[in-house]
Order: sequence, then structure tokens, then C-alpha cells
Amino acid sequence: MNDQSTAERRRGYGEGKGIGARFRGQFGPVTAYRTGIDELQTKLTDLLVSNARGSRPSVEAVEEVRGLAVRNRTHDWAGVSLGAVATLWKEFGDEASGAWLPVMLAEAGRFEDAAAIPRRRVRGGPPAFAEAVVTTALWALGREDEARERMTSLVEAFPDLEERFISAWGTDARADEFRALRRPVDPEVLPVFFHLPFSGGTSMIVSLKRTIPWARMIEINRRFGELQVERALQYSAADLAPFQMVHQHHPFGFTLPGRRLSYFTVLRDPVSQIRSGYFKRQASEHIIGTRDDSPTFDEHIAYTVENGLTNMLSRQLVTTHPEIRARYATRYRGPGAYRPIATEEDMYWLEATADLSERDLERLCRETLDEQFHLVGTMKHLAASHLAAVAGVGVPVAERVGHQGKSGQPTERVEEPASIVRLRTANAVDQRLYEEYTARFEAEHGSLIQAVEGVQAVEPA
Repeated sequence: MNDQSTAERRRGYGEGKGIGARFRGQFGPVTAYRTGIDELQTKLTDLLVSNARGSRPSVEAVEEVRGLAVRNRTHDWAGVSLGAVATLWKEFGDEASGAWLPVMLAEAGRFEDAAAIPRRRVRGGPPAFAEAVVTTALWALGREDEARERMTSLVEAFPDLEERFISAWGTDARADEFRALRRPVDPEVLPVFFHLPFSGGTSMIVSLKRTIPWARMIEINRRFGELQVERALQYSAADLAPFQMVHQHHPFGFTLPGRRLSYFTVLRDPVSQIRSGYFKRQASEHIIGTRDDSPTFDEHIAYTVENGLTNMLSRQLVTTHPEIRARYATRYRGPGAYRPIATEEDMYWLEATADLSERDLERLCRETLDEQFHLVGTMKHLAASHLAAVAGVGVPVAERVGHQGKSGQPTERVEEPASIVRLRTANAVDQRLYEEYTARFEAEHGSLIQAVEGVQAVEPA
């Protein structure tokens, strides 16, 4: 349990808001680049004012506003995009906006509203795959027959969706496995996707969001994760009741009132994970980097080993252990403790686990994986791991993950260069856990792997 009281957290949060308000009062609004929502608000306002003056908007102007609303709908907590498409539909007769509205309402967690609007297929409306989220809305309302009918009619109209989506009402081997793995939804349990970096998590979360509404998911991303945790800690049990999942990409030990956190994750071979991270960081400035600027992977290996940046997957996972969680409660007590990060080394989990020996790290990590996690998947069988993960959340439909998890994964033991041997040895805890929990997944989910991949996972005894 966090030993920081709710009053302390809320006082710190309130002080931060007060400081921000004083800053704005002294210096005016913070200047930033215009966002997509800013552009949508401007264009929608121009359109409405023009209409009020008696100038009916052109088809092109309506299409432009609709496009902005659709592109900026995710995490639009103010509902500007919803208001835009509703207005375009009812006031300007834009049927494509009317087709988008139930999909966007379902994504925004407004299930009753989404269910009240009939489905329509028109030019400019949502692609067929986007409509799967309405199935979640109907199912969440207890209208399972309607949910099944909606998904069945979608697949009949668009046969390619049968390969893309697996549903609890399907008839193939994948659907059989999905049905068998689905758990009844426990309102006291909140599933948490513990998203380890460069381990197939981005592919998984993209697919998860096809059928789990963004408004029913607590986001804790890498760069701003501490700030998002700080906000989540302000929620009451009533606030948390509608949420279906947490997407946690920033390791942070915390608890939430009225909900028991139950985790799932995917492990990856540590050498391929580190290699993937090195080259992806070089390729994109949007990925959180390290303080290392090594021009070659061999030099990066030396940096990670010499600076103690080893067993990084285990050290992130262990933040879910009550013993390490208590360190977070102590560290994040007062106002100003929660901050954005610039590099991987800025995250507290490195400091929180620095004093753990390999033996203690492995012991604590096994304890938390066995007690706090309901699923430990593997990059070796990413598609099967993903299907098991969605089943654990409880929703009736899963999008098949596109990433097959094969790139960079060792398929057989070969002689490795000395630098790779050094890296693998330095990450021995990660290596042992990856191999052991992969073997466990194969033993426990052999029929799922065969249904998804068409291969026998474990040789018969």
C-alpha cells in the first residue's frame, strides 16, 4: 500500500495547479504549437459563424472539419470532435459524420449514446474495422445478442475481417481458444498492461485500442508517466469504476482505490530487446533515448554494462512488487516530485532497484510475476500472447496483432561474438526469466499457439 495519504497527494496536486495558475496570470498562456484540436475548433467556429451569416458551408468545408474531428478524436476529453461530427450530421446533413458518430461515441466510453444511433455505411464513413469497438459498447451494456449480431453482420459484409478479428462468437480454432481463455469481468480487478519497451508492446496496444475504448483506459506513457500517475492517484473509487484497463509504459509502483491491479506483460530475449532499442532510438527522435551517444552497437554494449544498465526488464517488472512499491510511496510524497523525463536514466526505477543483488532481483521478480501477473507472455509467440492478453481483459473481440515477434529473436543457439556474450552474461536475470517464462507459456498455451501459428509448441512427452 502507498503510505502517502490521499490528503497529501491532493494537496501536492492542488499546489501544482495553483503554481500553474499564478504563472498564467503573470505571463499569460503558455505559447505552444497549435494542436489538431486547436485547428478543429478554429475551422468549426468559422463554419458555424459563416452559416449564421447566411452563407451555407461548401461540401469541401464540411469534409475538412469532419476529417479534423476524426483524426483528433483520441483523448479528446473535452468532446470537441464529438460535437463537431454531431453538428455536421444534424445541422448540415453530412451522412458520413452520422456514420462516424456511434464509433466515436463508443471510443469515448459513451456506450448508451453509441448504442442509440443506428449503423450506416456511407462514403466517407468509418472503415469497417473501426466499427468493432461498438461491439464492446453493446457487450458492456449487457446487450450480448446485439453485440454478436453486430460483429456477425460486419464479418458477413467484409469477409476479410474474419481473419483480422477473433471474437467470442467465432467458429474457428482461434475463437475456440479465445472463448476458453476469457475471464468473467471482476469489477474489483483492473487489468494492467505492463508495457516493457521494445518487446512488441506498441503492436499490442494499437490492437488493444481497436476494441477497448481510449476513454476507458488509463494511460501512463513513457515520457509523461509520472504526471499521469499523479493524476490517476486523485481518482476516487467511483471515478475508477468505468475503467477497463491501464496501459502502463512507465514503471511506477502504485495502487488505486477500490480496484486490485492485475498485470499482464510480454518478455523478450534481452539481447534482441537491447539491440532493437539501440537502433530504434537512432532511427526516431520521438523515442525516449539514453544518455549514451555511442555510434556503434558494440560501444553501446560497453556503455550499458559499465554503467550498470543491465537486467533492465527485470528491474522494471519488480516495481510491481510490494517491497519496491513502498519505495515509490516514500520517494513521491510531496509536491513537485512528479516530473516528465528526458532520458531512460531519469526514471526512478533505476534508483529504486540499484541496491538489489542479482539474487534478490530474481527472487523479487519471480514473486511478483507469479503473484501480481495473471499472464506472462513471450515475444517468441507474440500473436498468441496478445490473444491471451485480450481474453484476460474480458472484451468479446480481439484484433489480431500484426507484429509476429520474430525479428531479432534467436531461433537457435549459435556461436556469438564476444561482445554479445558479454551483454548476455550481464543480463543473466533477464535471460533466465525470459527462457523460463517462455517455456511456461508454451506448456500452458500449446493449443493456443497451434491455433494462432499453426505449429506445435511443445513436443509430446
